[in-house]
Parts: sequence; structure tokens; C-alpha cells
Amino acid sequence: IAAGSNFTGTSAEPSYNIPQIDLPSLCRVIFHVETSPNDGSATGEVWLPPPSEWNRRFLAVGNGGFAGAVNYPDVVWGARKGFATMSTNTGHVSGQLNGTWLLNPEQEIDWGHRALHITSVAAKQIVNEYYPSHFTYSYYAGCSTGGRQGLNAVQKYPGDYDGVLAGSAIPHQTVTSGWQTYVALLQFPNNRSSFIPATMWPTIHQAVLDQCDDIDGVKDGIIMDPSKCSFHPETLLCGKKTANASACLSSDQLVNLKRMYMPWQDDKSNLINPGISPSGETGFTILMNGNEPTFGPIFYSYAIFNNSDWDWSTMNVSDALLAERIDPGGCDAYNPDMRPFQERGGKLIHYHGYSDPLIPTLNAAAFYNLVTSFYEDVGRAADVEDFYRLFTVPGMGHCSGGVGAWVIDGASQGGVIPKEKGSSHSMLWSLVEWVESSAVKSARGKAPESILGTKYVNDTASLGIEFERPVCRWPTVAKYTGGDAKESRNWIC
Repeated sequence: IAAGSNFTGTSAEPSYNIPQIDLPSLCRVIFHVETSPNDGSATGEVWLPPPSEWNRRFLAVGNGGFAGAVNYPDVVWGARKGFATMSTNTGHVSGQLNGTWLLNPEQEIDWGHRALHITSVAAKQIVNEYYPSHFTYSYYAGCSTGGRQGLNAVQKYPGDYDGVLAGSAIPHQTVTSGWQTYVALLQFPNNRSSFIPATMWPTIHQAVLDQCDDIDGVKDGIIMDPSKCSFHPETLLCGKKTANASACLSSDQLVNLKRMYMPWQDDKSNLINPGISPSGETGFTILMNGNEPTFGPIFYSYAIFNNSDWDWSTMNVSDALLAERIDPGGCDAYNPDMRPFQERGGKLIHYHGYSDPLIPTLNAAAFYNLVTSFYEDVGRAADVEDFYRLFTVPGMGHCSGGVGAWVIDGASQGGVIPKEKGSSHSMLWSLVEWVESSAVKSARGKAPESILGTKYVNDTASLGIEFERPVCRWPTVAKYTGGDAKESRNWIC
């Protein structure tokens, strides 16, 4: 790939084919590997900067949804930074919303965890053959399904990467896919009395802001800590004096809405999956306004019940528990014992948008708490912060976008990066700094406490920075201290 040229992919996932403009000089290598003796195989690509531009690091990037395709935007994101960067189709060819291939057990395992591992092994061999010296460190970055892939790599292949950046992950794939169906059962079919149309979500979001925007001391359209928002949607209930019936909710719609925020529990009040946090309502259309729930029915139809005609309207707790027991393809990344990764010096940064409308933010907190409890039980509670840190991003949607300072130099952010280079503004470079400073003998390492997220004017970097704000280590969030709220110095973790 010549410097200054453009590249447009032709993969099965349209979002991966967005033109990549004005590329640096790169060597693009396409390779195929056998993943099992039973006709399992995967395609990968590794893009290599010239030796003079290479930073002597390897980076693998992940995928989204059910996509079976090389993630070109994230490959380019890594390659522009000087990483030898790899992506895989995870052992099948499909778009993000096509799960028919899950009927194939080998492709199911490859998507679950195996293809990323085997293609990473192969790509590292290619990297070491291409350059006059071997890479010094190996990293991974992915968001959504890519976040789950990263957590699975930590748990199943602790030697693959020195550092893992897992964004907006779905660690409990089986159960959260069930929740994506369950939470929409009063929404579909869309001719029922409880259906909430897409036009209503901005009104609902404004009602949330009216009640909770100023709980952090600043009325700016961003709810810094949605867990402190006690939203009462009854204020939207239609009444005799309502002037505009299209801007209020019927009693049936109100029940539906309240259900979306509530945790999914069994009949003994055991938590199955958290509900959506208040603040991401404008993105609820992803799950709530198609012809049927998004993602969940696809996963259960093909991976759990092997039946494309499965009636998703029957979704219940027992289905979720069955899926958890089956764990098709070993997709769940919910094992809290990460000692092998930790003991070889690995570092994990896990982040999640606090306005994520697709994977509830508190899934991240639930997994972090699971890990903490495990380490407490084995008498090593103090170890967790030495290798695993979680960050929540106020006002960020799923992987990117939103009203908050969502540009954090993570995967699947469309290549949008902070203007300030280095670890102070970047999740990826924070990870690199943490890993490599910890590798110095007798050094504790520079573990990140926060980074500065960036919000561009109209989300367009060329228009300049609207504001910056700290993204803090869980369970803290940035607190306003007074003065101009757009100045990052007036916020502390």
C-alpha cells in the first residue's frame, strides 16, 4: 500500500468497508490458517509499517456483533500508530447481524475464542519474519464482541498478549444475549399497546435529563453517574390535560419503559442481567425499534436451539440458564480466575460507555465485582488493581459517540483520536505505558488512574475541541469542583 493512497475493503461487513483515506506506507499480508482438523479455518490480515516506522509492537484488533470479516478501520487505526496490526474474520464470513453460521460447531468455536488465538500466533510469525528484529510487546484492542474476545484471550490464552484493552464488552455472552431479547418482550410486535416508537426516545431522554442532569452540579446534558439517577418516568404519563398525546406515554408504555431499566431477576430475586442505565435513551432504537429484538434472537435461534424458527417471544430465565450451561463455542468470557495472565505480568484495561444502549454498563461492573470476589476468596484481593482496571465513560454510547467526552483512543471509534498524543488522553497508550513500565525490574509500573476524554465540536475533529473531561477508574467518576465546566481542570476523580 503506497503512502498517500486510499483503501476500501470488500468484506461481508459493510461497516468495515468504509474508505480509509491517505494511508501511510504499509505492507498488507493476507493469510489463511487451519483452526481444527475438522474443516475449521480462518482468514487474517496483518498490516506492516516500514521498518523505520515500526514501533516494534504487535497489535491484534477485534470484531463486532457476529461479523466474520477483517476489521479494516481498526487495523488502520493501529497501523497509523506504528503497530504491526492484525485482524481476523473469526473463522466465518458474514455481516454483524448474520448468525446462521452458528449452526456449524467449528465456526462457533472459532468465533468464541479459537480463531483469534490461532491467527495471532500466525501473524506474530509473519511479523518476526518481515522485520530484522522481533517485536518486543504484544497487545490486543477490541470493542463490543471485540471486548469479549479480549477478555476470553486473557482467560483462555494468557500468553497471547502482554496487554489487553477490552471495550464495551459482553463478557456473559449467553446471558446478556438473552437479556437483549427479554428486555424487548413488551416492545414487540410493534403493533401492541406497549410499543414505544422511535420518535418518543428523545422526549424520554429529556425527561431523564430534567430529573438527573444536575445531580453532578452541572446542567450540561451529561449524567456523570447514572447509578445516582432515580428516574421517575411517571412524569411522562398521559393525562386528560396533556396537550400533545404524541409526547407522553400510556400506562402500558410506561410499564414497558420501566422494565427496560430494571434488572432481570429470577423468581428468587437472583440477578440474571442488569438493566439499561438512565442516559442512553436516544440510542434505544438499536434494540427497540426494528422488526424484532436485535442480536438476542439470532444468537438463541442458531447457537442455543439450532432452530431458525425458534419463537423468541417465549424467552425466559430458564432459556438464559440453559444457554449459560451450553456456552456454545466457549464464547462466555466470565471466568474470574485470571491468575495465569496476571502472573506472567499481563495488564487488562476494561472500559464501558455509561450511556451504552446495547450492553448495559453494569455488566462491566458485575464482572469486575466477580473478579474482585474471587481474588478475595483466594486471599489475594490486593492483586486485582495491579493487573486489572475498569473505567466507565460518562455520556458515551456503545464503543463510541454520545454527548460525553467519548474520544479515548479506543477500538471501534472510527479512527477518531485525541489531538493530544500519549497516555494522558489515550486508553491504548495508557495500556502500553502500564505494561512496559511494569516490565522494568523492581518497578511497580505506571498504572492508570484516569485519562482525559475528548469531545469534539459536532464530533468532528477539524472543528476543534468542545471540552475534555477525566475518565476515572471504577468505581469513581469525575466530580465537578466549580468554574467553567468545559475546563478539565475543574473536574477531579
